[in-house]
Amino acid sequence: MPALPRDLRGDLRALAGAGRSALVRGGAGPVLSLADQALVSACNFATTIVLAHALGLEAFGLFSTAWIAVLLTVSLQLGLVVCPMASIGPGLRGEAGHAYYGIVLVHEAGFVALAAAAVGTGLALTFGDPTLGLSTGAACAAHLAQDFTRRYLFARGRPRAVLGIDALNQGVKLAALVTLSRMQALGPATALQVIAASAALSWLSAIPFRGALAWRPGLFREVTGRQWHSGRWLVLTGLMQWLIGYGGLLVAGALLGVTLIGVLRAAQSILGMLNLVRDALENTVPPIAGRALAERGLDGLLPVIVVTATIGFAGGLTTTGLLAISGKSLLALAFGPDIVAYAWVVAWYSLLFPVSLVSFAQICAFRAIERTGAVFAATASAACLNLALIYPAVRWFGIEGLLGVAITTEVMVCLVLAGLLRRELKARLTDAPRGRGLQPA
Repeated sequence: MPALPRDLRGDLRALAGAGRSALVRGGAGPVLSLADQALVSACNFATTIVLAHALGLEAFGLFSTAWIAVLLTVSLQLGLVVCPMASIGPGLRGEAGHAYYGIVLVHEAGFVALAAAAVGTGLALTFGDPTLGLSTGAACAAHLAQDFTRRYLFARGRPRAVLGIDALNQGVKLAALVTLSRMQALGPATALQVIAASAALSWLSAIPFRGALAWRPGLFREVTGRQWHSGRWLVLTGLMQWLIGYGGLLVAGALLGVTLIGVLRAAQSILGMLNLVRDALENTVPPIAGRALAERGLDGLLPVIVVTATIGFAGGLTTTGLLAISGKSLLALAFGPDIVAYAWVVAWYSLLFPVSLVSFAQICAFRAIERTGAVFAATASAACLNLALIYPAVRWFGIEGLLGVAITTEVMVCLVLAGLLRRELKARLTDAPRGRGLQPA
């Protein structure tokens, strides 16, 4: 991490005092965000259990393979649309903000249409199953729209609305899956159709809470340029992160069988409680960092990043220890005795978490100062290492090799980010924040 300014202690006190009003004013709502993520994580975990039991490991592996394609589009959307919006939008006021969000909605609509068409066509051709392809494409479109909407509402200061639409989405989805499971009418395509329907209903229910918008065609090029300036690197970063996170699963599935993908996804679902913390931070930290930089420059940004990294590492390490102890019983309770032999996977996977939270804090800093090329550089270097090692590691050592490469890759991302951030902030510490296009308030 970079050298801290002399008045860091005063900054931390100011952050503790003024941070509460900033959170309320900006609508980040950390308590509501944490409650929302607890709801989403618990329901996603329950959904995974229902699907694994109803489908069986082989069909669940097929579903998981299709869902990995959807997660790729989510990563691209985060980099291209959502992450720039979360950092830029909260720093804009009045008509500038209304115009900005109006143009971002146009970007999102175009992205959803292209992504859903690509995923649906690709899955249909890959598996020779038009029904599966169409179902995956519909699930992709609805899930992308719902995920963007909840993050958009967080950026615009409406956490209560987010909690409401997420409760609707998760409740309808889980109830429908349980009902179909009891009727023995649940398959991979049917599960995807349920996900599509519940997400679409949630997205439609959010329309009344969208906030004020303004259409300024003259600003379209300017806003698009600013989005692209930050998003061009984040979208490439999203590709690298997807490759790191799921490329290994696909290699393992090709070498060891598609059933293994279902096993690994089941183990990953146990770690959903860890994602609760990261997702809550994702909803709160980027808007706080964007406002802090707009209002106080680097002196306001640094305490936010330091506090985030400290809380993330300490909390992540504690949770990792608890999961290492209880992972076996959790897997047995959730997925039955057949999967208990893979309980050690939970402990290995959990080692990624505290390191990834430190990386996340540093990424928030780069996003706030709109220097996201450094994030891509760190992630791309780790992805290259991952690509070089993953095939021989899985072929020679199986799942152990896969997890070893994953841990090594995550540590490399964190270390490279730390070096680049220290250099960037040292060079900019005395400079005024750089504005591009629409100026932050």
